[in-house]
Amino acid sequence: MDEGKRVESGISGRTSDTIVSILKRLPSIWLDGHRARKLASRLPPCLDNVPLPDADTIYSWIKGFCATPHRRPGTPEGHRGEQWVAERFRELGFPDVHVDPVPITVWTASKWSLSVEGKEMPSFFVVNTGFTGAGGVSAPLVYVGTGTARDFKRVDVAGKIVVADIPFPKMPTGVLMKLIHACYTFSDPNHELHLRSTQYLNFVRQNFIGGSTAEDAPANDVYWQSFKRGAVGICLILRDQPGNSNTHYGPYDGLMKPMPGLWIANEDGAQLKTLARSGNAARLTLEGSSEPGVMHNVWVVLPGRSDEVILVTSHHDSPFQGAVEDGTGVAQVLAQCRAWSQVPLEQRPKTLVFVVDAGHFYGSLGGHTFARQHKDIMARTRILLTVEHLGGKEVAAVVGGGYAETGRLALTVMFTTPDPLVLATVARALEKKPARTTASIPANFFGPAPISDACGYVIEAGVPVISWIGCPYYLLDQYDTLDKVDTTALVPIAETIAEMIKIQMAMK
Repeated sequence: MDEGKRVESGISGRTSDTIVSILKRLPSIWLDGHRARKLASRLPPCLDNVPLPDADTIYSWIKGFCATPHRRPGTPEGHRGEQWVAERFRELGFPDVHVDPVPITVWTASKWSLSVEGKEMPSFFVVNTGFTGAGGVSAPLVYVGTGTARDFKRVDVAGKIVVADIPFPKMPTGVLMKLIHACYTFSDPNHELHLRSTQYLNFVRQNFIGGSTAEDAPANDVYWQSFKRGAVGICLILRDQPGNSNTHYGPYDGLMKPMPGLWIANEDGAQLKTLARSGNAARLTLEGSSEPGVMHNVWVVLPGRSDEVILVTSHHDSPFQGAVEDGTGVAQVLAQCRAWSQVPLEQRPKTLVFVVDAGHFYGSLGGHTFARQHKDIMARTRILLTVEHLGGKEVAAVVGGGYAETGRLALTVMFTTPDPLVLATVARALEKKPARTTASIPANFFGPAPISDACGYVIEAGVPVISWIGCPYYLLDQYDTLDKVDTTALVPIAETIAEMIKIQMAMK
């Protein structure tokens, strides 16, 4: 897990730091993008047609895959998802389906609650935190703001239940993509992104990023700083999460933490802060189990005329129903698997390996493990193409809770290795099969590796990557349901993915 921890902790939590870093890199991004577009016109011709499934078929896979309330790593529901993927591979004509076990600790919450002066407050568990037993822990509340050193100097948290704000960085996506062109290539054929467009990165908790322990936690980690100062529990307010949702699943680093924690929605958090400032007593309860278990990577090989590999991946686990995260990704892998298996061998110059891996929500351990266990495949990999959360609808918050559709598709990015041929692949594919609101950005835009399920493969094997991923607001909460899938986008997305594979197939 050490390598995964470094990726997680490498994400910058401060918007200003990230934007400054981007501004410094703009000249090289512009130059590389310009060269890629010129090179794209000189790429060799590729296969004319790949028989992709229709939208109804792709959506039927999403619907069938998302039949359980969640697919958390190592749970019966997670195993059901793995089995479903293996069955679909067999239906597509692959008798030799590999199902590789990955040992983990299976953490399962069964009951949780927060009671303040006898009144219940809505809450949700913080995954992989400590259990209290049926009696819970009772103590005064104390508010520490965002948990800066100055915040902790003002209050004594020993023996108390800490209440803290968790902010998300807010990226000015419209300005970055449309004004200063902080991307190699930008595709927006329907003009859905405007200069005022912004995006909270709600997978980046600025003061509780994850990937650390008490010994190596950063100074701004409010969870670990509270624990080290003697707190007995913590309530974390999702200050910038739209929709007044408290069902946030993170940090999903796979690291077990000793102190019990609960998530509180932003609007409910305003009341909790008032109670904490008054020193009201509370009872925090988090019951469950933590025991050895296993999850599985599921994968197949489609041989080509050579041993060179195009590796196509997504992940099967999800904290909730996961229609977008990652029902859509799994369905797109299946779409490519079915399509390319119908292409004659003589038209497949390279071998395709399709992996639906485990444990994205366990520090991306599935990807790390696959790369470690199959070094021969990684050594032959010409390109890693990871597809996640594609075709999700953009939403806006509704006052009082929930989301409303905007009529647009959620922004997606392609984390792209700055290799000329990889960049040209993206430029050529987006020119021929334009994708809605999609930006190709450096693979290390936010950290040393893509902040996607590609990170394990990239860190372990250093393979070139195109990691196409969407980031709508509902990814980590219970609102990630089937109605969030834009079915009209499923085939166009599959066409763009197929185009990138065709280009890589044609390369010498």
